Amino acid sequence: MKIHLIQITVKENDTESNLKKACSMILKLRGEGGIAVLPEMFIPGYNKKNIRYWGERWQYAVMCIADAAKRAKISVVFTTPVSERDKRYNRALFLDKDGTIISKYDKVHLFRLMEEEKIFSEGNKLETFKFGEWTAGINTCYDIRFPESQRKLWKEGADLMIVPATWPHKRVDAMVKLAYARAVENQCYFVIVNRASEDPDKPTYGGNSMVIAPDGSLVCGCGILEESASGEIEISKVEEYRKLIDCKADRRQELY
Repeated sequence: MKIHLIQITVKENDTESNLKKACSMILKLRGEGGIAVLPEMFIPGYNKKNIRYWGERWQYAVMCIADAAKRAKISVVFTTPVSERDKRYNRALFLDKDGTIISKYDKVHLFRLMEEEKIFSEGNKLETFKFGEWTAGINTCYDIRFPESQRKLWKEGADLMIVPATWPHKRVDAMVKLAYARAVENQCYFVIVNRASEDPDKPTYGGNSMVIAPDGSLVCGCGILEESASGEIEISKVEEYRKLIDCKADRRQELY
């Protein structure tokens, strides 16, 4: 199966163009199949006014992405602010190639350094879902600093973990190290798609979107600027590696 990294820049003063560009990039993948992944909050960015606005228009955003998914015959993972029942969530959605929502995830760990806790309510579920022969799970950005989040998915059988992110350039080395660690310790394919920088001389966001294999090898990746990359993943590689090094059998569950 193919994984497509859509690492885009975000114009916080023209959010409609962000959505339009994302849909256009999805449509360019027509006939490729697999899963396309977009960065965290790629429509509003982290502008509070934009987040409030798109929190009320989230269904329109889903409709647009779903239409692109159906036309391209490709599954899509993306995040959007969602306002419902007097709360607002940082929600990741998994749409299949028919544009149907098959899983949703509300970000569990909110990043206080960006005052996310003042914008969003915390999610309260970490769960996996089936997608063909795969068992997948979604986390978002800051979640990868909490290995318990990914371990919960691993315990539920996840062999594919997908993480939309908005990681700044000045801390992107940490993101890269954490992504590799999460792939290796959970013996899974680990996909992280981060927001791109606009200016190579004055980078703001870190890019470095990646697909990492269970053995810690890089399947495909991006630089810091806007680009797309695609890589092939195989369920057999997960099964072979977990059989070679059976961490589940060796885990001391009575201790931790």
